[in-house]
Amino acid sequence: MINLVELLEPIEGEPHVVLVLGKGGVGKTSVSILISSELRKLGKTLLVSFDPAKHILKYLNISRSAELFEVGEDFLVSQLDIEASAKELTSKYSSLISDLFPSLSVLNLEDVTKVLRYAPGVEEEVFLNWLSDAYRKKDFKFIVIDTPPTGISLRTLTLPKLYLLWLEKLISIRERIVSLRYVIAKTLGREVKVSDPALTKLYEMRERYSGVKEALASPSKTSFVVVTNPEPLPMYELKEVLKFLKEELATTPKLLVMNKVLPEDIAVRLGAYEEQKAILEEFASLPSKSIMIPYVSNPPSKLEDILRLREVVTVVKGVLTW
Repeated sequence: MINLVELLEPIEGEPHVVLVLGKGGVGKTSVSILISSELRKLGKTLLVSFDPAKHILKYLNISRSAELFEVGEDFLVSQLDIEASAKELTSKYSSLISDLFPSLSVLNLEDVTKVLRYAPGVEEEVFLNWLSDAYRKKDFKFIVIDTPPTGISLRTLTLPKLYLLWLEKLISIRERIVSLRYVIAKTLGREVKVSDPALTKLYEMRERYSGVKEALASPSKTSFVVVTNPEPLPMYELKEVLKFLKEELATTPKLLVMNKVLPEDIAVRLGAYEEQKAILEEFASLPSKSIMIPYVSNPPSKLEDILRLREVVTVVKGVLTW
């Protein structure tokens, strides 16, 4: 049995966020639990699942979402309630817009704020806001995030860069508006208001998203683990994730995980031997450190099942460090 703890090294700076990425159904939740159970030996660890299927509730016998549950020493777990979080977030944004722009009611545009809850990208915004808060949770050494499917995850990781582009334009426009108000007020001899709530909020948002963008690209603050299966589509998504991390964040995964590898005799019987062999060879050629977890006849259904996977994990390439 490989002792994963011996392959891990504590890193500077707390908390350190570990994002577990991959196609839906490849086993991200199981891998997230396995990694968290090892990291907690190095320091207090929080595992948060964004999995819409909420598998973690079953694995860890958790009864409710959105609450912290202690499942072991220095090991806490929470399942995010996406729907409740989206409702809370959009309600906050609606209130903020109404406060900053009271003229909406005059223009009969107040209903615009009510439809925010149903706007595209709400899930990504919920994920991003929680991720932003994660870097400020100083009471944990590690925070492991079981991410939603690849598309949502990558769109979320793109948002800080996109938001910053928008914010720079909005700030520029708002600064000109404030300057004109100041000039007009001075010309007319009126009292000048130095502060502008909208501009203050834009500055706060710029600082927040700049921090997330920098943290995502910093190996001392963030590690990426990508999970795949020996099948064409999961492997395709793995390569897309590798390309995204390199081009958008200028980083590479800390670890690649090939999960549910069929034993040779079963692969032959199912007619999948040649395809799996080719995929495993391609996986082994990738530059990142990697491990392999074989398929088990009885899929994990509780924590003990997942922890037993430590006995069958094999290192494909490299020594793992964190």
